[in-house]
Amino acid sequence: MEFLRESKVYLWHGGMYYRLHVNNISFNQTFKQKKTKQKTLHSSSSLIEGSEINEANPAQFELDLAILDESSLYQQKPIQLLLKNTGDTLETFNLFIDVSKSTDSSRTMYKLDTCVLESGSFSFDRQSTMAVNLQGSASKLSTISWINISVGQFDTTPTYSIPKITTVTVDGTVLDQVTGLNLEIQNNIDWTKNTTLQDSYFITASSGTIYPASFTLGGRAVAGNVTTYVGSSHPNLQTWKENIAISIKTGLAANNYQLQAALTPCSFTNRVNPTEVFTQGYDFRMMGSPENLDDLFTY
Repeated sequence: MEFLRESKVYLWHGGMYYRLHVNNISFNQTFKQKKTKQKTLHSSSSLIEGSEINEANPAQFELDLAILDESSLYQQKPIQLLLKNTGDTLETFNLFIDVSKSTDSSRTMYKLDTCVLESGSFSFDRQSTMAVNLQGSASKLSTISWINISVGQFDTTPTYSIPKITTVTVDGTVLDQVTGLNLEIQNNIDWTKNTTLQDSYFITASSGTIYPASFTLGGRAVAGNVTTYVGSSHPNLQTWKENIAISIKTGLAANNYQLQAALTPCSFTNRVNPTEVFTQGYDFRMMGSPENLDDLFTY
């Protein structure tokens, strides 16, 4: 039997394997099924439609990646792949999920080919460790024979980061009493149809399934929200601004941040939330398109 809690997750990129500390992972791939009518003048009783299966949808995956207090890039490699772009292109990678045990007589692994990250949502709850929820798609999900993966680096006793210190600066002003913060990156991925009419005629078994092979990056978005208490001074209450800078720093200490983002230019809208204790929310998003989004982040 296979258990999620016993899984090992490896990322392959640039000729190197990276083992990842993940809190959770899920993945699947579905197939396109076309209905075909079977009722004809000569077979009026064939009322149940047939089916034609010859093509797969892009595979989908999701993982919760822990953010560690360490200087190497092995654990943060997925964050780099989420952010880094070369023009209008994102880099791809492969994922391997090992759910087998050393005592299994026939060990297998799951493999996701040609993966690309579509979104990353960072959580900054002072009551829990820092993490980023990553969602993406891939060309193909398959099972393969087990391989002995040698990782470039993996910390067996990591120090998990907690956002004890969070500093948010909006248009040059440091916000007081930040009670909530989230940040999300979206990559709009469109997979290119990879089939021809001639190909589909000759497919009679699942081994000939046509999988998507390439994609385009249609657009990107960086946005988030900051919540603070309403104090004696609230110059931005119920207003908005454009073409301003927003800085986010969060981590274990003021001299040991695990994530920093210098976002510019940005816009924000501010709204009051009149509950028992009044709060205000800054909804912000980036307006500009940097040459490389990864250059705006330190992690």
